[in-house]
Amino acid sequence: MVSYRSVLIDQRGIALPLALILLTLLMSLTLAFLTMGGTEPTIAANLKSGEMALAAAEAGIERVIWALSNPTVDTAGANTKLTDLTAIPAAYQGQTLFALDGSRAFTASITTSPAPCSATQPCITAHGYVARNGVTLPATLGGLATADIAGHRVVRLQVSAGSGNTVGGAAAGQSGSDVKLPGALSVAGTVQLSGNALVDGNDLASGTPNNCAAKAGVTIRDKTMSNGTDTTNTIGVSGSASTVGAPAQQSVAGNQNTSTFQKYLLTDTQLAALKSLAQSHGTYVKPTSNSQFILTLTDGLTFVDTVNGQPLGSPADPSLMASVKITGANNSGWLIVMGDLRIDGNVTYNGLIYADNTFTYHGTGTGGVYGAVVSANAVDAVASVVDTADNGNSKVYYDCNKVANGGGSFAPTVQNGLNRVIVSIVPGSWREISN
Repeated sequence: MVSYRSVLIDQRGIALPLALILLTLLMSLTLAFLTMGGTEPTIAANLKSGEMALAAAEAGIERVIWALSNPTVDTAGANTKLTDLTAIPAAYQGQTLFALDGSRAFTASITTSPAPCSATQPCITAHGYVARNGVTLPATLGGLATADIAGHRVVRLQVSAGSGNTVGGAAAGQSGSDVKLPGALSVAGTVQLSGNALVDGNDLASGTPNNCAAKAGVTIRDKTMSNGTDTTNTIGVSGSASTVGAPAQQSVAGNQNTSTFQKYLLTDTQLAALKSLAQSHGTYVKPTSNSQFILTLTDGLTFVDTVNGQPLGSPADPSLMASVKITGANNSGWLIVMGDLRIDGNVTYNGLIYADNTFTYHGTGTGGVYGAVVSANAVDAVASVVDTADNGNSKVYYDCNKVANGGGSFAPTVQNGLNRVIVSIVPGSWREISN
């Protein structure tokens, strides 16, 4: 007779069920790992496609920023200039597929509404796509079926890209009618004209029509900040000197800190872009000291930098300013001087002269400036200082076309460079959105 106790404590035969249980567990784990192993490549492929699509979308953003920066260039085929953001070309309305390679592409759209999007701060939306293996990318989004897409990501942001952000500022233009300067001589300070000086803002230069609308002769900023106080600027005319234009003389409200006049001056960003453009064309000059030196002019865009090659800053440091003198020339283009400019003698210049501080003109002979002159007066230590003197036989005739094209001396790369728009991303506007 077998006791119940021996049956309960008897361990014979237990190995088989334990082995079966362990085998079952191992099989389950093996199947789980096999399943995971089968899905991991799919997950990895999906992640890769997603990241590739995001990179394509960001490439689309960069493409649009480049297009906005070059409004005078057809950036996506014929008739795709972005000169007017109220009439955006079809290529930038989100239906054209821009192929990056055989499998990646993006669409890009520019919108100026609703708010906060506007013509001066448009919004950019770019969709990045990755096509499945074996799918040929079509030319338009409508030809890409949902089943053909392996990855899709969307990026949106807002940029500042208004027409006032052109590298050449108010003087830039594809034609003379685009030039926004107020007239022949614009000075952020006091002007004194004497001798036989003539500043003419009408559309006649030496009696020859130039088809420009009549503008002001002399324009000044009505206030100058000196030692923290607004001081009144004036226009003084003596001897046989005269101003002609519509109006002959005008004063525009503002001071160095806030000014309606400020739109006629170049910002540090614009000056940096002009400097880079001159460097790329071999017409950049860097003085070794702030002592006055005689500059031999060449045609095209000439940029005379500060002594240390850095922006003048605010307040400007006079010891870093260039001091340029021209005694004779017959040239065309744009002359940008980061400091003081003095013209003495028989000098003829067709285009734009821009002095970041003072401009002094003592002309002789038959010379003259045919275009426009701007004096930014970066340093105004004493309000009674004569900031700009235009005397002797000095003559400045406003010519919008010669300002726009540098008297016909600009290479196409320079002309396009002056009309480039400085595009900047509105801080905090970048985001990825749901597709």
